[in-house]
Amino acid sequence: MKTLSVYWILLTGALSALWQVATYYLRFGQLNPHALLTDYLLFFLAGALGGWILLFFFNRQTTNKARWSVLIAFLLAFPVAMFFMLGGGLLGWVGTLLFPQIPFALFTWIGSLVGKSISR
Repeated sequence: MKTLSVYWILLTGALSALWQVATYYLRFGQLNPHALLTDYLLFFLAGALGGWILLFFFNRQTTNKARWSVLIAFLLAFPVAMFFMLGGGLLGWVGTLLFPQIPFALFTWIGSLVGKSISR
């Protein structure tokens, strides 16, 4: 496994926006008629910031075991971050952008530490 590409930032951004659309649809049975394009842009940006955190920790690992540890930790953080994104929406755009970064950064950092310890 080599370094991750910058395209992963776009992928995580798109997945977070799609997650929010799916969450609303599953909850209410329809697409959100009141959502603006800027709402989905904020969801995309929050996910893209999470993707940048993934790249930051992933590309600094030296072994495949450590990289897998970081990736698994990020995948575990993704549903938690989406929940934080919904809760952060109550505080406006700052909460939507910043709250999901807490689980992304925390889980991925812990995955990085675990990966470094198992790769020794």
